[in-house]
Amino acid sequence: MNNPCELHALVVGRDVTMVDAILPSLRELGIAPSVYAQPDPALQMLTQEKVDALFIDRELDPELTILKRMRNSPSNRGAVAFAIVAERKFPDNASSAADFVMDKPLAPVAVNRAVRAAFGMMLKQRKRYFRYPLRVPVCLTDSSYRRFVGETLNISKTGIAVECAAPWVAADTVQLEFELPRSSYKLSCRAQLIWLGEQGKAGLCLTHMNAADKRCLEDWIEEEFHRSLQMPALATRSKAARRMNPLNRRGMEPEHG
Repeated sequence: MNNPCELHALVVGRDVTMVDAILPSLRELGIAPSVYAQPDPALQMLTQEKVDALFIDRELDPELTILKRMRNSPSNRGAVAFAIVAERKFPDNASSAADFVMDKPLAPVAVNRAVRAAFGMMLKQRKRYFRYPLRVPVCLTDSSYRRFVGETLNISKTGIAVECAAPWVAADTVQLEFELPRSSYKLSCRAQLIWLGEQGKAGLCLTHMNAADKRCLEDWIEEEFHRSLQMPALATRSKAARRMNPLNRRGMEPEHG
């Protein structure tokens, strides 16, 4: 994915009717789909990319191997899982690892409701992993009170990557000062070295920041996240979606009256 904020769904199944019922709801919300008709390529993709949702046809994967593998993945365990089942073939408890369970044949309106109900869950998980590319000057003071000037590379609510010709020491704690774009507010925080790359590139975990700076950073990242999504905004979920319990819903049919 070119856009690190773009939501991504993995759809696994050979049933063309099932796939055709799912894709319009994903595209309506700007969720990029990847469709696989066989389990092995889907499993390989899970090891290489971040996904926000999984739709799995139990007729193709009776043991839900893909879903279980996803739940054990460090980067994808929080993805929203949809198990598509043929009701007469599988017991209710067979899909307990899924967040949503839907019976065949899929009704597009029911799929749309489920995807919209899960949309907020997907956004929440994506924001946890979101790192915003950030190129601004940074002033670094190491534990020996030496000062160096470098450049930030990216930032999240809990970490930052920088490029700085400082004599890095493993697990060292440093003081950072930098300004966020479109903001005159200078942030000051303490950070601990986590990893060291080539040419002075380093990753740090933000360990201490005062309440005002923390709030400023979180608000700025929140704004950049939604700006970078480049997808239709949902001001509020539908009344039906708000009423829906997102765990293990079966037979989700449109309401009447």
